[in-house]
Order: sequence, then structure tokens, then C-alpha cells
Amino acid sequence: MTATPAPATTAEAPALGSGLGRRLVAAVVIVAVVSIVAVLALSFRRDPRDIRTGTVGKPAAAFDLERLDGQGRIRLEDYRGRPVVVNFWASWCVPCRQENPALVAAWERYRSSGVMFIGIVYQDSPEAARAYTAEMGNTWPSGLDPDGRTSIAYGVFGIPETYFITPDGTIAGRNVGAIDQATLFRGIEAIRSGG
Repeated sequence: MTATPAPATTAEAPALGSGLGRRLVAAVVIVAVVSIVAVLALSFRRDPRDIRTGTVGKPAAAFDLERLDGQGRIRLEDYRGRPVVVNFWASWCVPCRQENPALVAAWERYRSSGVMFIGIVYQDSPEAARAYTAEMGNTWPSGLDPDGRTSIAYGVFGIPETYFITPDGTIAGRNVGAIDQATLFRGIEAIRSGG
């Protein structure tokens, strides 16, 4: 018995060049583009300086760092009972340079009222950091964080970042990116008033 050949079929899967194939590819591209636009829209809805973090509302991580100026150590615990502004920065950071005039103005305005500023050098050499502070007029103390432990403890994932710490040692707020003078003053006033 001989097998009869199967009849030839003309209805095969459409080739990509056919009308149905082109419509399918177009639909996939449209879905991909709409998905990307939706993700970007959701990302840009929030102010990047107002990133919620697990550290805000919690006790500030203690640190004990060598001072950049070589004058001993700088410890957060030494400023318990005072409002503290902690700023993570580096000499190679362009936004750090942009925010520096606001930091200098706030330091000049608030240092006689008991507010303490502490800079923490982030992934930078001591020599470059010292040159930066001399050039930029920073007179508040900075500490070296050579192994990055302090940065990790605060949840830093990009600089500059500024933290506002209440007199009882709680992180009341965080600013990611270059901070402007108005935001800095608002943050300081909030921690001076206990909030």
C-alpha cells in the first residue's frame, strides 16, 4: 500500500512582509513605545530632590571620621542637641559646585545660632577635596569617608545629597541633587523648630 501524499496547503503562516505580519510588528512597536513613555512619565512626576528613603524619620547613623583639615575627628554625637546639616560632596561633582554658594550663605547665616554644618567627602582624594574647600570658601568641617560606610549608612546613591538632622538626632529631611538657598533655609528652619 502506497501512502498518498498530503494535499498541498496554501494557507501557511503569514510572512513578516505580508500585511498581517506588518500590522503585528507595528502593534508590538506601539505597545513598547507606549510602555516606555508611561514609565518615563511616572518617573518624572516626582521631584528628584524629594525622594523618600528609609532613613528619613529614623535616627541618623553615627559616624566618626577623620577631619579633612587634619584637626582630629568629626563625630555626629558631638553635636547632639543641635540642629545639623550633613552634606555629601566631592570636588569632581559639578552639581556640588553649583550648590556651594547656597551652602556658604546658609552657613554664614546660621552658624552663630547653633546650627552645625558637616561635609562628608564622597569618593574623592583628600588633596582634591582640600583644594576644593579652599577654592570654594567652605569653612565648616568636612570628614573623609574613604570606605564609603557613612555614605552607605545614609543611603546615598548620588551626590550632592543633604540631610537635615534634628537636635534629638532624627533625620527630618533629605535633598538629592544640588540644593538651592530657599530649600536649604526651609530645611534648617524646620529642624531648628523641632520639626
